[in-house]
Amino acid sequence: MKHDARFQRDAQRRFSRFAPIAAAVFLLLGWPALPAVAAVSPGAAALLAPDVAPQLKLSPEQRQQIQAILRATAKKFNETQQRKAGSPGLKAELDRIRQAGQDEAVALLTPEQKRIWSALAGRDSATPAAAAGKRVPTREDEMAARSLIIPSIQQMKNPPSPDAYGPTTGIRRTRPQVPRGTGYAVLTDYTDATALAALERLAEFRHGTVVTTPSLGDLHESPDEFARLADKLRALSLRFIAIAPRPESYRENMHLCMVKLLSSLEAAPGLDVFPGYLIANDPATLTALIERTIAFKPMTRDQLKPVSIGTIEDNGITRYRSYQKAKVLQKMFAEQGNESPAVIIVTNPALTARADFPKVGEAAGEIAMMPAGARESFRSFSEPALQALQTNNILFMFGHGLPDRLCGTEVSAFAQVDFSNELVFCGSCMSASPVQADRVDLENHVTTKRFGSLAVENGAVMVLAHMGLCGGFPEVYPMAEHVLEGLPVGEAYQRVMNALIGNRRLPDYYSEPASRQNNPNDPANHLLLILWADPALVALGSN
Repeated sequence: MKHDARFQRDAQRRFSRFAPIAAAVFLLLGWPALPAVAAVSPGAAALLAPDVAPQLKLSPEQRQQIQAILRATAKKFNETQQRKAGSPGLKAELDRIRQAGQDEAVALLTPEQKRIWSALAGRDSATPAAAAGKRVPTREDEMAARSLIIPSIQQMKNPPSPDAYGPTTGIRRTRPQVPRGTGYAVLTDYTDATALAALERLAEFRHGTVVTTPSLGDLHESPDEFARLADKLRALSLRFIAIAPRPESYRENMHLCMVKLLSSLEAAPGLDVFPGYLIANDPATLTALIERTIAFKPMTRDQLKPVSIGTIEDNGITRYRSYQKAKVLQKMFAEQGNESPAVIIVTNPALTARADFPKVGEAAGEIAMMPAGARESFRSFSEPALQALQTNNILFMFGHGLPDRLCGTEVSAFAQVDFSNELVFCGSCMSASPVQADRVDLENHVTTKRFGSLAVENGAVMVLAHMGLCGGFPEVYPMAEHVLEGLPVGEAYQRVMNALIGNRRLPDYYSEPASRQNNPNDPANHLLLILWADPALVALGSN
């Protein structure tokens, strides 16, 4: 109990130290202010809250002066917090600093503005927030509000403090790792003549070779075959390896075994080649995938047609994080000169009544799909959303995922979408989950079409997805960044995977499927990010 209380005090202390500083930074850079309920809280930021400043009709000069007060207050607050940490009465002194900043800002107002401020702040009440009829914001509200900030990628890479932009805004750092050589190989357990012919054609196109093994699905239980393959792959001195498992071999333990195999070729930790998976439900689909891979030509930057999906479906600290990520990418592409629609899918009707709910669908290039009544997944896309999805060649997706639905939409709805030659970056859980799984019991979903499979059948040339619980943007963005820099997709994937592997020991295989999806003690889940594509594919060339 003492440990819990100390943890809570430390968390509160860290938050109170951050709040005024973050507010100052947000206002200086022109980002959205804290929630409207901040209007009745101590501090100069209250006068600049979005539901207060318009009523006060602040002049530009007043805004500049209040922002200067806010900066000075934040500095004093931080210095006092650090100098007197743990001292009795510190909280009261910090409150006085905030209140002094607010009083100084109020002194800049005209008599009429002061009258309006007094009415808004409920000065006659001992509990101003209650007097104003507003709910006191919680820590959850404050964190959710940060997801309504739409920073640039550069700002996300260099945030003023951790979680300054809300949950899941850290971008995983990657680094190059030189492969063993320059060769190309296809590793497969297919015996079907049609499938083998297609794989031989791809190997010939890439000036490589086909390596066969009896069962990729059982390889983790065959140490002798594992050792044989490791020796064979070392001898080939590879740069790329395309892994083509039969549908029944595609399982989490198969993937973990490949991670261990490809990390064993050199002494240094991490994948020693650039990998990718050729996944298809049948030989005909595999053949079609290989044919369009061979025919694929790198795009120029002005040919990019990106679109993003962001979902608003939670009712907690993460409620706007997926919306934010879609908007961040829309902003990034706009800065690069590419139009990029953002499809915002809202599944929770209760959220639309919140004071902090964003004005979805009003911004240029933003397409809203709003709930008609009860909370439920969409079974089809609206006509504007479908039009945006039909005309793009790069798709980013952020939202929750299960085998049968993701991003607030049933997987079957994506059957309408033409994915021809498309690059798909999916940040949803279980978007590439196996039919027969090792991680979690999916017996009730054996007939469910997985999103990754549907995208490939409908023409996708690359799908980045997840077999388990996905970390979302922090994993997906670095992969996309490297692909858009012109790296082969396998090299981009290797860099992200090596960042996930780090210097840790590779985890054990799953012994049996768990009964529940969310296992916080699952050490292997973070490695279940998976690339479905020919690893040598280059998506972006030079203009």
